[in-house]
Amino acid sequence: MSERRFEWGGLGADRGDYVTAAEALAMLEVLCIAQADLEVTTALRSGAAWARFERNERWALVSTPGSRWFSVETDTGHRLQLVDANSSKDQSAQLLAAYVDIAEAYVRGDAQPARGRGWGGSILALDVNGRQVILTQPLSRRLRAMLGR
Repeated sequence: MSERRFEWGGLGADRGDYVTAAEALAMLEVLCIAQADLEVTTALRSGAAWARFERNERWALVSTPGSRWFSVETDTGHRLQLVDANSSKDQSAQLLAAYVDIAEAYVRGDAQPARGRGWGGSILALDVNGRQVILTQPLSRRLRAMLGR
């Protein structure tokens, strides 16, 4: 068996390609420059970098602690998450750009939640650069919707 211990999010001496939350925040701030028509707020909180994109009543929040996971969540409670503890700096930058594109598409668009299949709840289908991206509700929210709470 290997002597290698679990390293949270790949934080180890051999992970020089790891992206910190501060580096992710810098990436987000660069990606936000082109969004003059949106209200954008960036911050570093609880070990994660985040950017909130807003227009009128619609908003989407992109967050990441660096290289471990990436998330976008909308005002409707729909989200898309990716957990990837092995992403390099280049891959992290690409993933962050993709999640910013998803947030922008939601805030600028008019997509509305549609009834989901299976465990109740709803989905949010977005057209992002010619591709369909589906955001879902967390399981707890879907279960509450099924139970009528």
